[in-house]
Amino acid sequence: MIQYTSNISQVVKLKVRQMQDLQNPDQMLRTVALAVLPELKKRVHVEGEDSSGSQIGTYSPGYMKLRTGNYASAERFKKGAKKGEVKNAGVSKSTGKARPNYHRTGDTKVILSLTRQMENDLSVIAAGSGYGIGYNNPFNYQKSQWNEQTYGKRIWAMTQGERDLALKVAEDFVQQSLNQE
Repeated sequence: MIQYTSNISQVVKLKVRQMQDLQNPDQMLRTVALAVLPELKKRVHVEGEDSSGSQIGTYSPGYMKLRTGNYASAERFKKGAKKGEVKNAGVSKSTGKARPNYHRTGDTKVILSLTRQMENDLSVIAAGSGYGIGYNNPFNYQKSQWNEQTYGKRIWAMTQGERDLALKVAEDFVQQSLNQE
C-alpha cells in the first residue's frame, strides 16, 4: 500500500492569497512609477527631449547670456580694469542686485532646469486609484503645462522606451509575487 502526504491545501491557499494581492494594484503601480521617474527626469531635465525623442527647443542667445552670466561687460570687470569701464557687470538693472549664477553651460538646448525646483519636485504621487508621476507644488504643474504650450510639444507623456520599462517592471512584479512562497 502506498501512502502519501500532500501540502496541496497550503499551496492553494498561498496562490489564492498571492492572486488577491495582485487585485490591489497600489504596490505594483508605485513600483512602476518609481522605476520610470528617473528616466523621465533624465529625458526632460538633462537631455532636453520631448515624448517623441526630439529636442524640446532652443534657448535664445539673449536668454543664454542672462542665465550663464556671459555678459559682454563681464570680462572687463576683472581686477585691473581701466578707469571708466563698466562697473555693473552681472548686476540687474531693475533691482541693483547681482544676478544669480546658475552654473549653466552655453548649450542652448532647452532642458527645463534653471533652479532645479521643477525637477526636484517631480515625484511619485498618489493619483486616484493608484500612483503616477507628477508635482507636489501646483505652480510646478502649471509651469509644466506652460512649457508644453510654449514649445508646442508633448513633453510629459511617456516615450516608447519608458512604456516598455513600465511594462517590464509590472511583469517582473507579477512574476515575483506569484513566485513567493
